[in-house]
Amino acid sequence: MHDALSRRTLLEWMGRATVIGLASPLIHACEQASGGAIADVPGAAPGPDPGREPGADHAGDGAAEAGADPGAEASGACEFQPGTGDLPIYQGWGERTVDPVDLASVLATWRLEVGGMVDRPLSLSFCDLRDLGLTRQVTDFHCVEGWSVLDVPWDGIPLARLIDLAGPRFGATWVTFRTVGGKYLESLVYPVAREPRTLLGLGVDGHTLPVAHGFPCRVVVPRLYGYKNAKYVTRIDLESEEQVGFWPKFGYTTSGEVDPSRLREGKY
Repeated sequence: MHDALSRRTLLEWMGRATVIGLASPLIHACEQASGGAIADVPGAAPGPDPGREPGADHAGDGAAEAGADPGAEASGACEFQPGTGDLPIYQGWGERTVDPVDLASVLATWRLEVGGMVDRPLSLSFCDLRDLGLTRQVTDFHCVEGWSVLDVPWDGIPLARLIDLAGPRFGATWVTFRTVGGKYLESLVYPVAREPRTLLGLGVDGHTLPVAHGFPCRVVVPRLYGYKNAKYVTRIDLESEEQVGFWPKFGYTTSGEVDPSRLREGKY
């Protein structure tokens, strides 16, 4: 088992990432010195399949897209705050939270861990994640209760990019998300986790997420119901068996697929 990636090693792999400067209250110390624009939704080619024999090393995936200058590092302390939730997009967006969040603890200690069946476990701060380069995609959000939020301008990282950085091992067939507080859990079958529009969402419309909507980060899978889009993610594990999520234990479908009649072309 390799040690968790250092920030320096991560940036050497990725180069200077294309990033969006998420608006205040995220302070500028969390920005790359170079700044940059938002990348479009990737039409990503299929990534490594852990169902095949291992051998190929995908540590460099995304490096060419991210850019040059492999030694680039952000300067200053890394501090972050949740968004206020006063953007128009949040009007009428229901708040469904199972596990209360201790914001003070999140601000003081939160990191995203990526582990399980991987060759290179990751331990990333919020700013480390931003340095990977954020993608902007405008997609719909659907709740199993029957309501939807249309045209959400998500800012996030393709989950496939994180998986590739960690180096998936042969036999990993599920991706499990564990959250702040430990009560909520969800999982995605590996191919769904790798879909181009499956993101780890860090913000909406250039702003960090409000606490009610998942700060610091949440899963975004536009064609699956909201209960599959876990909030407050603190750990991602690649595993060989499904971990039954919080709501599927109460009878919700494991797949969480939105009724096709509710899906709009180009928005999922």
